[in-house]
Amino acid sequence: MQFKTLVSSVSTLLISSSLILASNLALTLNLANAESLHAGSVTEVELKQLHPTQTSVGFDQIYYKLGRYRQDPEKQFDEICEANGQKGIKHFEPASSKPNDASSYECKEPVGSRTEDMKTIVIAPNGDYYLTDGHHTFNTFWQMAGGGEDFKIHVVVAKDYRGLNSMDAFWGAMQVDGNTWLENNKGEEITADALPTSLGLSHFENDQFRALMYFTRDVGWEKPHSPVPFLEFYWARELRKQIDLSKYNLHGKQGYRQAIIDISNAIIDTDSDNIGGSGKSAKQMGQLDEFNEKAFKKLFKEGKGKVLYMLDFKKVL
Repeated sequence: MQFKTLVSSVSTLLISSSLILASNLALTLNLANAESLHAGSVTEVELKQLHPTQTSVGFDQIYYKLGRYRQDPEKQFDEICEANGQKGIKHFEPASSKPNDASSYECKEPVGSRTEDMKTIVIAPNGDYYLTDGHHTFNTFWQMAGGGEDFKIHVVVAKDYRGLNSMDAFWGAMQVDGNTWLENNKGEEITADALPTSLGLSHFENDQFRALMYFTRDVGWEKPHSPVPFLEFYWARELRKQIDLSKYNLHGKQGYRQAIIDISNAIIDTDSDNIGGSGKSAKQMGQLDEFNEKAFKKLFKEGKGKVLYMLDFKKVL
C-alpha cells in the first residue's frame, strides 16, 4: 500500500509539474509574440486575453446575431471568416464544421487579407491587450455555441502604447485618441477602473439606446465615410435627452416597431452641430434626410428580419 501511495504521489507531482511547465511555455510564447507586434500587425488571440474599453453594449444586437446563427449557421461561419479578414465563408459542412476549429471549414481568402474588416486592439504599457473595436462581435463569439473564452480570432494592432511609463498615462492617451468610452448605460461618467475586466455579457451593462442605433441604421441614419469612434454612443447620449424608452414594450414586435420609428424620426429631425458632445453635426454623424421605409420593412420581414431573429431569441432567455 505504501508503494502504491508513493507511485500515486510521484505521478501527481509529475502531472502538476507538466501542467506548470506547459502553462509557463504558453505564457513565454505569448510574450515572445507580443514583443514582435507593432501597429499594423495581425495576430491571433483568445477572447479571454482581451480587455474591454467600454462598459456597455446593446444586448439586443447580440441577441439578433445569436438568434440568426441558431437558424442560419452559414451566417455564423461567414462572420467568423470576415472577422479574420478572410472576406467570408467558402465552404462548410453543417453537420461537422465547428466554429472553434478553423480546419473544419474554408474561408474565401487567407487570414488578414482584408484588415479593414478586422477588429482592433491596442497594447498597454503592462503588455495587456485592450479591444478598441468589436465589443459586440466578440461578445457574440463568446456567447455563441462553439465559442467561449478560449475562442481564437485574429485582430489588428491599432496602436502600441508600451512606450508610456504608466497605466494612468495610458488611460489619458486612450481618451485623447478616442479609444475608450468612459460612460455607463445611463450616460454617467465612470473611471477606467469601472470597466469590465473580461468579455462575456455577464460582465457588461445593457444599453438599449445603443441597440436601437444598430436597428435604426439605414432607416434614420447611415454610417459616415469616416465615422468618429463610438459614433452610436454619441447618438445615444443625444437621444436620451429626447426619448423615454420605458414607454415601449421592447419584448414585442409592435413595441419595437414604434421604438425604431420614433428613434429614426428623432435622428432625422435633430438639428445640432454637436451631437452628444462629439463636435460633429447631425449630417456628419450620418443623419438621413428622410425615413427609409424599405430598410424599415426589411427589419420585420418574415424569416429574414433582424428584429424578428432577435425577438425570437429573447423568448428563450
